[in-house]
Amino acid sequence: MSVDQKAAHFVGGKTRYPSLSLDSDRGNEHTLSWSNKGNNIQPIRSLEKLYRMLFKKESHLSRGLAERELTDRRSILDLAKTQADRFKKGLGKSDCDKLDQYFTSVREFEKRIEQSSLWLDKDKPVTGYALPEGADSLTLKERTPLFYDLMTLALQTDSTRVISLAFTNLGKENGGFENVKQGYHTLSHHGQVKSAIDELSIIETFHIDQYSRFLEKLKHIIEPCGKSLLDSTMALLGSGMSNANSHSNRDLPILLAGGGFVHGQHRHYARSGKQSTPLCNLYLSMLQNFGLEIDHFNTSTGTLTGLEKIG
Repeated sequence: MSVDQKAAHFVGGKTRYPSLSLDSDRGNEHTLSWSNKGNNIQPIRSLEKLYRMLFKKESHLSRGLAERELTDRRSILDLAKTQADRFKKGLGKSDCDKLDQYFTSVREFEKRIEQSSLWLDKDKPVTGYALPEGADSLTLKERTPLFYDLMTLALQTDSTRVISLAFTNLGKENGGFENVKQGYHTLSHHGQVKSAIDELSIIETFHIDQYSRFLEKLKHIIEPCGKSLLDSTMALLGSGMSNANSHSNRDLPILLAGGGFVHGQHRHYARSGKQSTPLCNLYLSMLQNFGLEIDHFNTSTGTLTGLEKIG
C-alpha cells in the first residue's frame, strides 16, 4: 500500500476526495498509488477533468447521472456478493480465505460509494481561478504550474488532504523545453555524456523551481488558525532512483518541506554494514504527523531519526 493511500484511508469521507492521484503524462500506465490489496490506482492525467472534479457545479443532468452510476455500482456489488456467498459453500479453507480478502475489497468499495453519495448534495467551493483554454493540449512546461495551482486550491478548499503528482515523461515536442532534444527517460540514462547531463539539468532545474513556487503559494495562504497552509502541509519531492544511469535506488534524493518540522538542513543516512535506513521510516514519521497512531509502515524499522517538530 502506498503512503498516500494509507493517509487517504485515514481521512475517509472527511473530504470530498480522500485523495487525488495525478500524473502529468497522458501516455503511460505508471502510477504512484497502490491500494492495500496491491491494486494500482490509475491517476488523473487531465487538468480539465481535475478542474471539473474540484469546482464545476453539477447540473441536474450530471447529478442524476452520478446518482444512477452509484446505484448501478451498488447493484453490481450486491449481485457479486450473492454469487460469491453461493460459491463459498463448496470451498476449502484456503479458497475461503482468498474469498474473504475479496469481500474485504468489496466492503471498502461499498464504503467509497457511500462516501461519494454523501457529497452529491454538497456544493463545491467557488474559486475565481480559471484554466487557460485547451489546457490539456499545452506542453509539459506549460501544464506543470497549472497542476500545482489546482493542487494548492484543492488543499486550500479542503477538497482533499492527500495528493500525489508524478512526472514520468516530457510528452510531445520534448515538453516545450528549449535546448532539450531528447526524451526524459533517455536523458536519465545519460552515460556520463555531458550534453545529455546538461539537457537533463534543464528539466530537473525546472521541476525544482516549480516545487519551490508551490511551497511559496502554500506559505502565503494563511488559514483561520493563523498558520500558513505550508505549516500544516507536508510536501515531499523525490525520485525512485538516485542515479537512473545505473538504476540505483540507494541514497535517494528526498526533499521534505512544511508540516511543522524543523527544516533548513541536509541529512545523510549512510549505510552501516548491511543496514540501511528505509525510506519508509520517513513515511512512518509523516503518517504519524498526519494523525495515524501506528508504529510500522511497510518496510520501516522505526521513525526517521533526526526529524524534529518545531517547538
